[in-house]
Amino acid sequence: EHHYVAPVTLGVALFGLGHWLGAAYPGLGVSGAQLVVVALFCSTTLLYHVTFAVNSIGHCLGSRRYETNDASRNSFWLALVTAGEGWHNNHHRYPASERQGFYWWEVDFTHYGVVLLSWLGVVWDVRGPSADVIREGAR
Repeated sequence: EHHYVAPVTLGVALFGLGHWLGAAYPGLGVSGAQLVVVALFCSTTLLYHVTFAVNSIGHCLGSRRYETNDASRNSFWLALVTAGEGWHNNHHRYPASERQGFYWWEVDFTHYGVVLLSWLGVVWDVRGPSADVIREGAR
């Protein structure tokens, strides 16, 4: 019902910030409309494309460590672009894990952020892959 409140509020705030920056620092050449287009519309479009890439590329390109009932795959390059979500076959094998990169060489920036938040006490009860799943993938 109120799902437009956050993006509209962000858009208004960005427009105001851009207008203020343009007036206070004219050398920047920034306007409110520019900030809304770049910081809201372009970033949202990029986010959607990356999300859709995980659900399309993550099911057709890459390797399969685990036998799952789908076509999910692990892709190093997709994992780099998506902060770890490219380890899609791992995710489909053990979706209860917050960690997508199950092994040290599987770069997972989102996991590193969650670990930092757990050290700070912001999140807790963080679950990783089970030892059985790790052993299964090592074969």
